Amino acid sequence: MAGARGSSIIMLRLNFMTAIYLPILLYAMSTYELEEGSLTISERNLDAVAVPVERSLFSGDMFEAQILYDAISPQQHATAPALRRGGIESLARPRVEITDGPEGLYFDEESRRFVFNTENVFADEPDDVLEKELSFSGRVTLTSIVDQEEFQKTFEQSFRVRRPTVQVISNAPQRLVQNSRNDLTFLVPGVSDSDIVLHESSRNQTVQGNRLTWTPVGESTRVRIQRRNQAGELVTLDTREFSVVPPPPPQLVLRRTDGSGPIGPNEVINPFNDQLELAVVPDRQFYNDFPEDARYELSDIGIAFAIPGQVISTYDVPSGVINFNRARSQQLGQYVYGPFIMADLNPNISGQVNQISIFIQRLERINFENRRIPQTDGFVNNFAVRTR
Repeated sequence: MAGARGSSIIMLRLNFMTAIYLPILLYAMSTYELEEGSLTISERNLDAVAVPVERSLFSGDMFEAQILYDAISPQQHATAPALRRGGIESLARPRVEITDGPEGLYFDEESRRFVFNTENVFADEPDDVLEKELSFSGRVTLTSIVDQEEFQKTFEQSFRVRRPTVQVISNAPQRLVQNSRNDLTFLVPGVSDSDIVLHESSRNQTVQGNRLTWTPVGESTRVRIQRRNQAGELVTLDTREFSVVPPPPPQLVLRRTDGSGPIGPNEVINPFNDQLELAVVPDRQFYNDFPEDARYELSDIGIAFAIPGQVISTYDVPSGVINFNRARSQQLGQYVYGPFIMADLNPNISGQVNQISIFIQRLERINFENRRIPQTDGFVNNFAVRTR
């Protein structure tokens, strides 16, 4: 037990002395006597080690490694903790040579670091290659302070470069809808959400984070996914292009309230008794994917009819005659107006009228921003019915 405790004390003292007083020790003496045995401290007792700042990186990161030196205890055949390179460098500037490694890796004399830009690591690789292990080796030439003899230490090191993979999560299939709430989340395994920056082209907006919620315009848009690396620089990981389509139009129907379905062109209604309703029926897929954007409002309804022998007259239906039926709308998942009877629409409707046309002058879609978008085509907006 005493011998083991003595050895621990020796190593502790050695680590402290070599880290603090290494330049003086290398110059002043070749040996240093301790309580138990002796230990030679010189360049011959140092190993050169290339130590990466980060051993695992994403493509586009700058790989850096520095040269450190390990003091070797010949008595115990153990390696002391790595020393700061300043002690060696201040005495004699070691010459560092790279003997093997990826193209573009070099040793920067000013910073005394190995440097390698990983941007093109996967340039010639198939898309399914997501990770590469790279290695490099070299030698350091040192000069003994004691006898001026030159000798070399070799080193080798490896590091891993990963290709970032971007996964897209959408509130709808891989299409974007104009003037609607599009929500995309970009997941990059191994990258913190806070380090991701998104840039969208149609609105020319930049978002800090991995989630993009917006209303794109035009027929297509590109989203550039970037990552902020350890130096605070933005590195592009991927660019995704999406089609932007207009929302599908709704269907407008005129029907009886008894559930018998839309009124056909050959049906005859009683203008004084039949309970009717107008309904805006959203496209079902659009309604499911974009519930906050598939809201509709009818306004400016008109009618046209003629008493036999007279010209056709058109009239605006006064506001409030055909009211929005909220309860029925929620029940059906549609936007229902009514009930009403034809005779309520204009006081001039009489038993002599044998045909009445109802036409919609204004239909608006209300999106998630409560913005009103006029709907102008893609649906029937005129209903002609026979009366008796």
